Amino acid sequence: MANRKILLKATENKNDEFYTLWDDISAEVSRYKSQLKGKRILCPCDWDESFNEEIVYKEEGYVPSYNLFDKGGFVKKIDIKKSKKKIEKDLSLINCNFVKFLVSHAEGYKIKSISVSGYDPSKKKGVKFQNIDYSKYDLVITNPPFSRFREFIDLMFQKNIKFLVIGPVTALTYKEIFIKIKENKMWLGYAKQLTGFRLIDGTLISSKQKKEGSVPRGCKWYTNLNVTYRNDRMILTENYTSKNYPKYYNFDAIEVDKTDKIPHDYNGIMGVPVTFLSKYNPNQFKIIAKGVQTKKTRSFKGDRAALWIKGDHPKNKKKTKKMNINGKVTKLYAPFERILIKNKIKKKNEG
Repeated sequence: MANRKILLKATENKNDEFYTLWDDISAEVSRYKSQLKGKRILCPCDWDESFNEEIVYKEEGYVPSYNLFDKGGFVKKIDIKKSKKKIEKDLSLINCNFVKFLVSHAEGYKIKSISVSGYDPSKKKGVKFQNIDYSKYDLVITNPPFSRFREFIDLMFQKNIKFLVIGPVTALTYKEIFIKIKENKMWLGYAKQLTGFRLIDGTLISSKQKKEGSVPRGCKWYTNLNVTYRNDRMILTENYTSKNYPKYYNFDAIEVDKTDKIPHDYNGIMGVPVTFLSKYNPNQFKIIAKGVQTKKTRSFKGDRAALWIKGDHPKNKKKTKKMNINGKVTKLYAPFERILIKNKIKKKNEG
């Protein structure tokens, strides 16, 4: 069976366990080295590692507070000397690449502790991520089930915890996720995409594969840890002209088909690709809304709440639609999902 069919079948069965590759974890997580120092890290959703919630690494001298008290709140009788001993699971016994990477770098990164938990829905065995006491942790790093991504992110904010997780690029269009990005409560990580995934049966899905690779290519890192690009000002070199930047037929904004083509001298609202978010600096730009969610200045049958541009599609005329509007046939085309933004640094008119 082709890899693409396997993925579709897995999604239908809600069995969306895709194992992240070491190279992808190493390339991304290492960028946050300074922010991992002294942290109590949890890797949930990893039932290939453990069905229980357990510590796999603990620096010497650290005694978790939940080891000191019983359920009634009374101090336990413990061996303090033994409790202070370092814990480090043998790397050869670790299955999950998230856990293996963190444990192998724990001492160098000065991580306080690393814990793991997991739940297998097919066997109804383990610890669900919804039932964890997150007050014991500072940071969550994992690849949660994509079918539960909205719920997972919502829980992270409910528990007021830092996170670095993998999710589908389509999550950027989820109303709940987009609002948090717009409000600067979460953002994208560094990697443009993943290099691959491994399925439960060992099948490798590589981003280099034309069709099957659409899955890792369609994944992003999401986080509320600091990322440096949010402080980098985008260098804008393009000049605005009405010819190169057509206005939408049903909304007062211009179309910018590529992030690097954002004009430096336009002060109004612009529609940009979703990929803009990987370079988004909140001090330079303001996010107004998602294109499909904003109220349009015109509505017509078949508009699908999209942003439309009058005329033929510049690259593929097959994408041009002939719409009957007020008894008149009008040629229109709709670009892919757009995010509406404004440049905060206004260009002064010369002369």
